[in-house]
Amino acid sequence: MHTPTFAGRAGQLAEFTRALRSFAHSPDNRAVLYVHGPAGIGKTALLSRFAAIARAGDRRVVEIDAARSASAEALWGQIREAAAVPGTVLLVDDVDQVGGADGALPPIVPAEVGEALIVVAGQNAPSASWRAAARRRGGLRALRLGPLCDADARALVSGPGTDGDQEISDLVVGFAQGHPLALVLAEAARAEGRFRYGEPPQELVLALLDEVIGDVPSPAHRQALEIAAHSRWTTEDLLRTALSEDGGSAADVFDWLRRRPFAHAQRNGTTLFPLVRDLLDNDLRWRDPSGYRSMHERIRTHLLEQIRQALPHHILPATAALTYLHRHNGFVARFVTWQGGDRFQELPYRQELRDDVLRFVASAEGASTAAETARWLDAQPRAFHVYWDTAAHAPAAVLAWLRPDVAGVDGATTDPLAAAARHHAHTTRPLRPREHLALARVYAPPAAHHAASELMDLVIYRILAGFLLNTPAWSFVATASGSFLDPLMRYIDQRPVRPPVTVQGLSFTLYAHDWRTVTLERWMEVGHLAELAGPAARPAARPRSGPGAFTVLTREEFDSAVGDALAAWQRKDLLAGNPLLRTRLVARQGGDDPVAALRKIITEALDALGSDPRAVKYHRALVTGFLRGAPTREAAAERLGLPLSTFRRHMSRGLERVRSSLWALESAPRATGTDPPSEPPPGTASEV
Repeated sequence: MHTPTFAGRAGQLAEFTRALRSFAHSPDNRAVLYVHGPAGIGKTALLSRFAAIARAGDRRVVEIDAARSASAEALWGQIREAAAVPGTVLLVDDVDQVGGADGALPPIVPAEVGEALIVVAGQNAPSASWRAAARRRGGLRALRLGPLCDADARALVSGPGTDGDQEISDLVVGFAQGHPLALVLAEAARAEGRFRYGEPPQELVLALLDEVIGDVPSPAHRQALEIAAHSRWTTEDLLRTALSEDGGSAADVFDWLRRRPFAHAQRNGTTLFPLVRDLLDNDLRWRDPSGYRSMHERIRTHLLEQIRQALPHHILPATAALTYLHRHNGFVARFVTWQGGDRFQELPYRQELRDDVLRFVASAEGASTAAETARWLDAQPRAFHVYWDTAAHAPAAVLAWLRPDVAGVDGATTDPLAAAARHHAHTTRPLRPREHLALARVYAPPAAHHAASELMDLVIYRILAGFLLNTPAWSFVATASGSFLDPLMRYIDQRPVRPPVTVQGLSFTLYAHDWRTVTLERWMEVGHLAELAGPAARPAARPRSGPGAFTVLTREEFDSAVGDALAAWQRKDLLAGNPLLRTRLVARQGGDDPVAALRKIITEALDALGSDPRAVKYHRALVTGFLRGAPTREAAAERLGLPLSTFRRHMSRGLERVRSSLWALESAPRATGTDPPSEPPPGTASEV
């Protein structure tokens, strides 16, 4: 199958064309073009395209591979000989691999080698000595190659057999993340039938690791790569905590890491190319699951401590890094992009921003809401955070962590959302002395509530930071009804209060959490279980009832607990915390082991499902996905020979049937005197 060997790089091609034009008019004043990027990123292909452009313009072109030269001296001889002919375009590849070794070519100064336009390519960015030498005559232009954009990546793997097949293209492009060599190899593996159910063959992963990363000096350096792959950003401080005890000097290892061609520095630390990050992380998770979990624990411990000790301007990056630990669990990545960038910046509210904020709120939610906001700004200015759009020079969103329970605040008495929060807390579990209530109010235009974005990432981080650092008795989060954040709010155990609240014709949902019943520690414990395994691994984040009393669950809570029990089937310690153990459903079984009773009830429900010929496929999906220990949904689907989407549909329908049958047993009328006394329902159906 024919696959194109080049796509994209419009900016670099334009830069070379300009250099050719400038060279034709002024041969004595020419810059060295220095192409750099990690292995497999397309440097050689780009130089070949440069050569074709030059030849099309009737230029003499000389191409040299420095890795094939016997020594630096021999290479210099080739360069001088080639550049002796005026008007030559000289292309030198692999300048940091002279003679096939890890040795760099000394700087080339055009005036010292003849009248040639010189383009060099290497993995590492040009050193200070290269830049200083080139500055003497014409300068140096560094052309950094990063991943291809989505359109260019698709163009690179297009060809017979793939045209119009969006699923195939998504599979390959999603795996390679814009890395040209990975795109080509992944497409070849797919065409050969070795790329199934979204999982790349291990030989492909190993080949790319060898090519892109190469040899690693020591186990400590390998650990550092794995830590960097798992973390949003990597610093020397993180390595000091996360490296194992025999991991060597964190300073030396970090210095090595930051100099890798597939790493680049950002404001909060070093990060890796997307493909390199995923190759390393998935490889460790596959080959050493226990080591992977241990590393995850060390990173998590460091980040929690960092959040607790963070200065104000470090809180959001630390919170972002903590949420990043959820990126592979198949759920959180739908709501958080972790893109970073500089377009949007969080600013603490200042008086000089008042007019900008009120104009923004009036534009997003109307003049009446802006007047309400003005009262809050007067009463609680430090509650507000402004998300400034540096391109538009105006607010793009505003978040306020308000205190509606503070007496004497005008906004607290007139704001419908504040009133609804106070009412829910008072009628459910009132505040006690020295306890407080907090309301996170999100002001954003309607478009911001439709999908994850860099802007909404910042808003989410600030909401989570409020939970972690200033935990109230009751917290409420107010967002536009129908926001894309609704599933995420439920995932982090923020339960919607019914009915929605109408503010100036706009509908808002309040999400509530009582931190006295599900404490921060318990909430973090539950979140921890979901970081790697996903929502199905979450036990119910609810308080446990005292001895001798039932827990009365709503249908929503009951369904969640059934799913939690199946997800924790292999873990008796997790099942021991499931709220179903305190229900009549389990109590009716008798015996001294409620976990065994729960397993028996669920097994009977699964057997009943399997006895229905129309539901056998649902039974097989549940048993394979939960009871037989398949490590991932993809692996379970492969065992059954099903596409992942079909497997998920069978699981969902089977789980719905099991939940309904168990709920019918739980809610059936009971014989008088046969059950222990029941603990009364703690509140309304929207109770947390």
